[in-house]
Amino acid sequence: MSSCKKSMDSLVLSLAPNSLSRASRVDLSKSFRLTDRSLYALARGFPELVKLNISGCTAFSATALGYLSGCCRKLKTLNLCGCVRTATDRVLKSIGFSCHQMQSLNLGWCDRVSDEGVKSLAYGCPNFRALDLCGRLLITDEIVVALAKNCLHLRSLRLYYCQNITDKAMYSLAQSRVRNKHDVWASLKGRYEKEGLTNLNISQCTALTTPAVQALCDSFPALHTCPDRHSLIISGWLSLTSVHCACAFQGQGHRGPHAVPHLAH
Repeated sequence: MSSCKKSMDSLVLSLAPNSLSRASRVDLSKSFRLTDRSLYALARGFPELVKLNISGCTAFSATALGYLSGCCRKLKTLNLCGCVRTATDRVLKSIGFSCHQMQSLNLGWCDRVSDEGVKSLAYGCPNFRALDLCGRLLITDEIVVALAKNCLHLRSLRLYYCQNITDKAMYSLAQSRVRNKHDVWASLKGRYEKEGLTNLNISQCTALTTPAVQALCDSFPALHTCPDRHSLIISGWLSLTSVHCACAFQGQGHRGPHAVPHLAH
């Protein structure tokens, strides 16, 4: 074992038994020598862990990550971006089974993640606010449909370069907004516009068409294509350049800013 690996394991092991074990936020991003021993120590020593960033770490196993998720059941934010060897469907199933309070998960560029794992998250973690799936070529519309049905508080979804995502996913998100409009309005009234998607990245999703993306944009007033409030990211696909948020139509008489379109499959 190298001295770097020893030093990282020693650091985590030294933190766990003392007062810092009550810490709820730990950032070990880009700790390239973070090993299974380190994760086991975190799992046992940080039971109150709420936020963990281990992005870019590749030296630990999926087994250790699954063990941590089973011990740290209060996790709300987890960054696994670039954990290409260890972020697997098996781990996501463990998170969905154990971490029901999870609100934010970054799985960007984790190429061993598929529909099966992400659907487990959608069913097990209904309080999702943010999910990053950038670069996941394996995922399809199925996971977006599952998110639309089960994660009604989803605010941010990043699907950059997910080229198997089609119009079905966009219409599913838009229709979930229509289905839930009455209940949300009845309970929240003035907060309706603040609910739902506020950030969506579908850049390089080359199977999408303008009508589907426009229907989605129309359904979520907080999604904007205008330069000063750019929250619907559609760069890299010229056919979507005609999609515009409600701001572009205000005062033109074409439609109201919060119109809900008729959605056809």
